[in-house]
Amino acid sequence: MISRMWSLCARGSGRVSMVVLAAMLGGVLPGAHADEFVNRANAPYASLPAARRSDTLLLPAIALMDPTPAGVRQVYAAAMLPAGKSGWSEAEAWAQAKPQQDVLKVLATITKEPNIRDAYAFGQPYGVEGVDFALVQKRLYTELGDPPTLAGAQFFYLKGLEALESLVQVEATRLAAAGNPSDAIDVLINWVFFCRQMADRELFTEADWGLRSMAMALERVRDVAYNDLRGPKALVVDRLHGQIDRLKIEGSYLDLDRMTFPQGNKVAAEQVIARVYIPRNGIDERTFAPTLSRLGTTEFPLRLFSETGRWRTIGDQQANWFDATEKLAGVWEDQVQRWGVRMWDRRFAVVSEQSKLDRTKFAAIDVGLPDMSVLYFRRMVARTEAVGSQTALAVVGWTRLGATRGYPTTISAVRPQWVKELMPDPFNPNREFGARPPLEYFVPIRDTPRNERETPQPYPIEVVTPDGRVLNVPLKDDSFVLYSWGSDNGKSFARRTQNTYVKVENADYLIWPPVISLERDTRLLLGEIK
Repeated sequence: MISRMWSLCARGSGRVSMVVLAAMLGGVLPGAHADEFVNRANAPYASLPAARRSDTLLLPAIALMDPTPAGVRQVYAAAMLPAGKSGWSEAEAWAQAKPQQDVLKVLATITKEPNIRDAYAFGQPYGVEGVDFALVQKRLYTELGDPPTLAGAQFFYLKGLEALESLVQVEATRLAAAGNPSDAIDVLINWVFFCRQMADRELFTEADWGLRSMAMALERVRDVAYNDLRGPKALVVDRLHGQIDRLKIEGSYLDLDRMTFPQGNKVAAEQVIARVYIPRNGIDERTFAPTLSRLGTTEFPLRLFSETGRWRTIGDQQANWFDATEKLAGVWEDQVQRWGVRMWDRRFAVVSEQSKLDRTKFAAIDVGLPDMSVLYFRRMVARTEAVGSQTALAVVGWTRLGATRGYPTTISAVRPQWVKELMPDPFNPNREFGARPPLEYFVPIRDTPRNERETPQPYPIEVVTPDGRVLNVPLKDDSFVLYSWGSDNGKSFARRTQNTYVKVENADYLIWPPVISLERDTRLLLGEIK
């Protein structure tokens, strides 16, 4: 029996193989027991009812998935690939195969409950304790090392989620191409709901992944609707009401205001301090260099020896235990306070405590606590994408009511039939004074200034894609334009757009037409997608 176990473990290597063997024997590696800090980080998951855990349903299904075809292994490539082009037949066959369809059914199950109190949550704990052996063997867990260290977490399971994300993108394209764009939008919204679960995880890497993936899926919702509106018009209008309602971003499941700052990272930094310091004294020379060097070489273990030597040279420059503990509390409090205010709040004009950190003197904090300020802005982008998708679908619904009706004269025309209230533009600073300004809306040519003696001309907009490519797009009155004020918190009439949280002067955030749709059209026109 033991020899059979070891042969299974031999498929892995090093730490992972030993973890698998320990799990199979019902034992634990020396030092592998979770300490008080890991227990604190896992506490929210320990209190989660088993019937509400999405991970115990989803990850076993992901473990059975077929390998992702090379052409759609990257999520953006999967979203960009049109039906019928090179690589599509393989991707389509993969998406239709039973293991992949089974995962999509599980995804629908764990995202159908809109009530926050009853909804599923991703509750897999950090480390191997409490994780099914089969998932450890498939590397669908979070590795903490030996001894378990939160700051060195390796999120192996995220690769499985990324495979599922590619599947969602391919399935949406497949369904839309088969004449079922409403089903495609449902699949994408299911994924949005799951990503919202991930945004509530306790560690930064997971929350960041959740917000990024959520934003991308929301753009794809509009992408499907955009291609249908200018083509077959197969969207089931009666289903739009439910889809628009699911995308509500205030007082709902998706509400990002109830998202808390990832508490696990504070616990992780406290764990590092506890491990490398002697309480009420200075560093513990026995653990300081080995611990920090291991955390700095998690992905590159061959650098361990050189890193250990580097840390030893600065050991005598470290702050004492009291100063390190107080500094961590101050850095953390500053981050949490910023989390609770708008991006144009005066606090963001002040240099953060983490930016001012002496990274040599407070090495344990520098290594143990990542700069999580990007989450403030990722949340803003995800919120903008949700507001944009809900508003855009409302305009689509209004437009589809009659074949000759055209587009609404003003954005407020979609109320109350399609939305009870227009959600405010997250990037519009007028919200600071209690106003709720909606996204900006117009129809090119119809609503743009022109000389009555001249022939109407298309409205030119400049679009900067995620990879920095500049598209010059002339828009006619066969489309509407929907945009946010964007990262500079100013209105530029969508003449130049760049969908980013990084401040770009005179650039708006384009909601409609979707950037991914315009980029795909350009690449098809230039023959870059064959």
